[in-house]
Order: sequence, then C-alpha cells, then structure tokens
Amino acid sequence: MSSDRLTASPPAHPEFLAVDQLNEEADGLLLLSLQRALELARQALDLGQRCGYEAGITRARMLVGYGHFYLANYPEARAAFEESAAQAASLGLVELEARNLNGLAILHVKTGQLGAGLEYHLRCLQMVQSIQDVLGQARSLNNIGNLYLDLKDYETALPYHLEALELGRQLQHPIVLSSASINAALDYHALGRFEEALALNRTTLTQARDAGYRQHEDLLLANMAANLLGLGQLDDALAVAQQALRGSEELGDRENLCDVLITLGRVLMRQDRRDEALATFRRATALADELQLTLRQAEGHQDLSSLLEQQGAYQEALGHARQAAAAEQAVMADMLRNKTQVMATQLKVERLEHRAAEERLRNQELSHANAALQAVQERLAYQAQHDTLTGLLNRAAFEALLQSTLQAQPDATMGVLFIDLDRFKQVNDTLGHDVGDQMLKQVSERLRRSVREGDLVARQGGDEFTVLLRSIRTHEEAETAAARILEALSAPLELAGREWQVTASIGVAVFPEDGTDMTTLQKNADLAMYLAKRDRHAVRRFQPDLGTMALERLDLEHALRAALERDELRLHYQPIVAAHTLVPVALEALVRWQHPDLGLLPPSRFIPVAEDSQLIVRLGHWVLREACRQLKRWRTQWPDLQVSVNIAPRHFVEPGFAATVTALLEEHGLETSALIIEVTEGAVMNEAGGLHAAATSSAGLNLALDDFGTGYSSISRLHQLPAQWLKIDRSLIQDLDSSRSGRSSRPIVRALITFAHEAGLRVVAEGVEDPQQLQELQAWNCDLIQGYLIARPLAPDAPVLSALLNRSRDLDLTESGV
Repeated sequence: MSSDRLTASPPAHPEFLAVDQLNEEADGLLLLSLQRALELARQALDLGQRCGYEAGITRARMLVGYGHFYLANYPEARAAFEESAAQAASLGLVELEARNLNGLAILHVKTGQLGAGLEYHLRCLQMVQSIQDVLGQARSLNNIGNLYLDLKDYETALPYHLEALELGRQLQHPIVLSSASINAALDYHALGRFEEALALNRTTLTQARDAGYRQHEDLLLANMAANLLGLGQLDDALAVAQQALRGSEELGDRENLCDVLITLGRVLMRQDRRDEALATFRRATALADELQLTLRQAEGHQDLSSLLEQQGAYQEALGHARQAAAAEQAVMADMLRNKTQVMATQLKVERLEHRAAEERLRNQELSHANAALQAVQERLAYQAQHDTLTGLLNRAAFEALLQSTLQAQPDATMGVLFIDLDRFKQVNDTLGHDVGDQMLKQVSERLRRSVREGDLVARQGGDEFTVLLRSIRTHEEAETAAARILEALSAPLELAGREWQVTASIGVAVFPEDGTDMTTLQKNADLAMYLAKRDRHAVRRFQPDLGTMALERLDLEHALRAALERDELRLHYQPIVAAHTLVPVALEALVRWQHPDLGLLPPSRFIPVAEDSQLIVRLGHWVLREACRQLKRWRTQWPDLQVSVNIAPRHFVEPGFAATVTALLEEHGLETSALIIEVTEGAVMNEAGGLHAAATSSAGLNLALDDFGTGYSSISRLHQLPAQWLKIDRSLIQDLDSSRSGRSSRPIVRALITFAHEAGLRVVAEGVEDPQQLQELQAWNCDLIQGYLIARPLAPDAPVLSALLNRSRDLDLTESGV
C-alpha cells in the first residue's frame, strides 16, 4: 500500500519523507524478511517521534505490530495495533485504522479468540467498504475466509477466499493473490476437489517464485503434494513432498515441515514403503508434540498407530491411538468453543442489524412526510451560503458573517487573510478545468484543517480565498497563522497521477488597526496579498502605503505593454564557460527594460507583472526573436557559439511552441543546435510540460533544466527527461561555504553532478562568484560555469564580452568539454 494513501497529505519535510521511505521498505519486507521489516519499522517510529510526524509514527507503529505478530510476539503486537488504531482514528486516517483493525482481528483469531476476531474483521470490512479501499476489502475477505477455514466450515470459507482472489487479480497485488489463492486451494482440497486445488496451487507457485515469497513457495509445495496424493499420483506426490521437505528445513518453517512429513508418510505408506513411512511418521509426531500442534498430533499419531498395527506392534499402536484420541478430543473441544464464540458474534451482529432495521422503520413512518420538504429547505439554505465546488462559505456569506462579528465584538482584535493561489491558471491551461477543480477541492480541505475551531474560511471565487481569524491579539499572531496555512498548502498533492506543489500568496489585515469595517478590512488584506504576490509563496501584512504601491504596479503593467510596442526592451548576455578552460561556450540572454523615466530595470521589477498580466508569452517571443537576431551576427565571428533563453512555464506549454521556435531559427538561418531553451524543473514535471519537452527534443532543440535543486522533482527522473543541460541553482552554489548559511550544500551539489552525468546531462553551475567555488566544482568534474567570477550580464556590444568570446578563436569548443 502506498504511503500517499496512509498519510493525511504528502509531507514536504525531508525527515517526513525519510519516515515514509522506511515505512514503505518495512511494508514490502513483511513476507520476505520479518526481522529486517521490524527493524526498519522501529527506525521509522524513532525518526517520526523525533521530527513530530504523527501520520508516519502511526503507520510505523502498525508495521511494528505486524512484525511482532508474524514473529509470534502476540502481547507486543496487540499493544502496537491498539495504539496505532487509536492514533489513526484521531488523525482521520481511515485506511490506516482499518489495517490496524485487521491486525487485531487476525491476532485474536490466532490466540483462539475467534468471536472477538470476527467482530474486528466485520468492523474492518465495513470501514474499507465505506472508503472503497479495494485492497483492504481483499485483506478482510481473505482473513474472514481463514477464520471459517479454521472452523473446518469450508463451504462458507471458499466464497470469501474466491472473492478476495478476484480482487487481488483486479489489483494485481502479489501478496493478496498468493495468500487468497493458497487459502482457496485449501478449501477445494478439504472439499475433495483435488484437481481444482492442484491447478490453483500450480499457478500460485509460479507467482510466488517470481515474487520471491519463499515461505509461500514451501507451503504451496506441501499443499500440492497433498493434492497429488488425493488424486492417487503417488510418484509425483513423493517428488513434490521431498522438495517441500527440503525447502521447509532450509527456511526453518517447522509448522509447514510437520504438515509435509505427515503427507510424505502417507505417500510412502501408499507405496508400501512401510519402514520409511514409519520413520517419517515418528518424526512428524515428535515435531507436532514439540510444537503443540493439536490437529497435527491427532493426524500424526493416528497414522502412526495404523501403520504400527499393520506391522503387528499392537502395544505401541495402542499408545499412539490413545494419544491421537486425546488430541482429537482437544481439537473438538477447541472447535466447539470457537464455533460457540463465532455463533455468539453472529447472533450479536444479527440482533444489532434487526434492532437497527426496526428503528429505521419506526423513524421512516414518522419522518417521511417532512423529509422531502426539509431536504429542499436545507439544500437551498446551504447553497445560499456555500460555494458549490468546495463546500466553503461563499463570498456573500463570509462578508455577512464578518460584518456581524465586527458589530458584535467592537473591542476584539481579529484578522482577515486574503489568499491567492500562485500560477493556478497554469494548472487549468495544461491539465484542464476538471483537474483544476480537483486542486481547489484539495486546497479547500487543507484550509479547513489548518485554521482553529471558530475561524471562518470562504472562497471568494476562482482561486481566491478569505479567512477570518477570531480572537487574535497582534499582527504577529495573524502572520503566524497565515504562515501555518502557507505551510499546509505547500505540501505536494497528487493530480492526474502526478505530484504538484501548491504555493500561495497571503495578505493580512487586522481589525481595528487596518480597518474598522468589513469593506476596508477586505480591501486592505487584498492589497497586502498583491504585495505578497511579488515574491510568491509569501505572507505580507497591510501597510498604509500599499494603496499607492498597487497603483504603481498597475501603471507598471500598462508601461510594460507600451514598452513591447516601443522597443524599450534590451538583452544582456552572461557567458557560460567550460569549467576547466574558462573558454566561452554559450551566452545566456537576460532581458532588461530601458524605462524612459526609471532607467534600466532588472527583470525582478517587471517579470512578476508580466506573469500576472499574461504578458509573459509576448515578452518571451520578443526575447527569442532578439536572441536569434543577435546570435546570427555573432556567428559570423564565432560559428560554434550558442545562446540560451529562459522560457516561462506558461510560454513553454503554448500550443506549437517547438514549431514556432524552429521556424524562428530557420528565418535567421540558424540550426536548431544554436539555441538552448531553459525551463525550470517544475515546468517539465507535469504531463503537459513533459509532452512539450518531448516535442522540443524531437525538433532537435537543446533543453536545459534551470534552477535545479529548488523544487520537488525526483533526481531519479533525470534520465527520463529529454534534456541536455542541467543548471544547478545559484543558491546551492552560494551555500558551498557552510559559514554563510550554517550548513554546506556540498553533498547535494556533488550528488546532482553525479546523477546528471549518469543521466547523460551536462552540468552548469550558476552563481559562481569566487575562486574557491570554481576549484571545488572543477574537482567534481562540473562541465560549465556561469557567474560574476567570469562576468556579469553584459550588453551585446560591450568590449569585455568581445574579449571573452575571443578566447575561443583558437580553440575547438568540443575540446573544452562540451
């Protein structure tokens, strides 16, 4: 079972991820290496307790319980299951709670408390059915079948096992397939349907061997030997039994060994090899006596008694017959007790269901006349106040409640948060509105969980939300609450089969300091949100001058539109050089704005405005065209020179992007290798971005992953991406020196270089500013360097840039490591 379904939400903290990884490994080893599985689960539990990851702790404690159960440490298993189940219930982890109930069920059955075991099984089955957990249903059905198998009620057990087997086939879940198949075959055998049992066991044996389930393999061989014996195929039964005997001895599975010995003895007895059969039965009964396997004692002593009687050893035969009778009596007593417990549980369940049915009938007669009218009234009242998609309060209801709260508590201090999701339009544009709606639902649920009881959460419309924080004392408290919401929203979520990170911008306004009425508070929180939007994934409080700032931002947007028409934009170029020779290989085109009043503006002043106002695509087209024009001129002197251009995610997923770029290159007489398209890792990790990356690669264009190491992408996916370059973010290069941030990024940078090279990518280190950084990167075989140590971004006609490019006149670029 994957961790994403056993935790409240995918955690962002590295230690949380480590806990989930340990839990996954432990879960996968439960049937392969019990001691190792228990060890990993304990490590996950310890790490989870240290970092405060409650969902990870809950799952680890459950896995510890299963480890103890399979190792027959039943008191420890029960304590772990009970504690984990209670914690899962408190966290709302229904699927995890159900798995604990399953553990308690099989534990009670194993310890002879079949009535209590059946109760737990039925609770578990009802729970997994309510959440449509197919894997949980398969487990429960299989285990309920096992309970009836223990009671020798094979007719009842078989349908449970067959239904579990069918669900296992639908899921293609190897453990469920193997376990349910083995149990169904046991039912068939006990019912005398040996051919069906043998066919099923043969299929399962192949699957168990492929999956490496050694314990299942030996159990299947033992069962097949019994099937062959039942069919009278004695030679085959002998060969398979001997194979099962060797496997059980090697694995140390003494219970299965006892079963194999009894089957082997019966085969030898049928072949009239009485001396060998006698020795085998003696070994089987001794082992059954030692392990206190009552049913095996009854069978083994009875077989031994019969054989001794045939050989004339009547006195010894009588002794074993008495032992067989005593064991049989104990088996029957246990069976009677267990059946009594199960019948009592079944009667209890039936009484409860009968009472519930009677109560429903009484209530139905009383309420039927008013039910339809009441439902309509409630639905209309709810719809009038709630958003239909998310179930949150709508804008009108929020404003009414905010106004009434302000009037009722004029001396209180309250906070209003205005929340806007960053880059939400990209989700709608790339994955469609249905997926966008799913994101809004998940975000809304996270908002509900991240506020205190009594606080209000509403959807304003689109991807905007508002929150009323009651009973806060200061701005700082409101900002802390906003930061908590920001953290809750930023944990990765799954959409359309892929991981996405949601970030948001949050504005904070506090009553009465930032406004004494509903309209002013909301307006000021909205203005503060626009300030946060400049940085994205940020919280900002209202400042009195924010109104002026918002107007300035609007003016800047209008001026940028005009700048695109008046040719006020400029490109500066920063060299990218070979790490060991420092010979220029490429230039990165970086846009600037020659503002008529404000002078030369860096991209940080206007790119956020372009992204928010959808000017980013027009701006990207201008940069591509200007870069191609300039590169054509440069290539008359430096024919191998390349230029890289940063492309915004929204521009990258434009229909026909790759075709547009190749047409532009053809227009300027440039081959596709002359241009390098730089996109952030997040832009290619979703489905739409991946398709456009593939199209870009198919067109022969070079692709560089920019700012790598700052997102949530998996390094292991590098080899799947059609990229040629990987650019390590400057923040990681700046942190090579641990004295700056307190912790060095050296291990991360070395790992990124190694993984990139193994994936066939060239590595560019951005932000190199001092010789020590250069020396370390050279030692780690980094391919390319970019940063102020080489040169700042320069105008295309700057003498310094020409001097740098002239380094490559007498050198072949391919010899410089590119």
